[in-house]
Amino acid sequence: MVLDKIIQPGAQKVKARKTRFGDVTVVAPPPSAAMVQHHVKASTEALERLAKRVAKPGVRLRAKKGVPLYSLDSDNPDVMIRKLNGKTERGRFINGVFATAD
Repeated sequence: MVLDKIIQPGAQKVKARKTRFGDVTVVAPPPSAAMVQHHVKASTEALERLAKRVAKPGVRLRAKKGVPLYSLDSDNPDVMIRKLNGKTERGRFINGVFATAD
């Protein structure tokens, strides 16, 4: 972080600004133009990094041992596909329990 300057006794007087957050009021000198530019640049770079990640469609799910991953069959949306510990099964949920199609 770039700090513009530290206010010292005898320094030029600058009108303080007040900002209120609920019951708390913060009084501080306004930031310098250089500090504002620095933070605008930093926030723009952060937004660009975020946009690259958010723009990718879908969610990546990593399989873990003992945790099933479910998806719908693209040919028959009434059939679920369960992947568990390297084994793929087709079935349906009946009363909240996965039952394989026989």
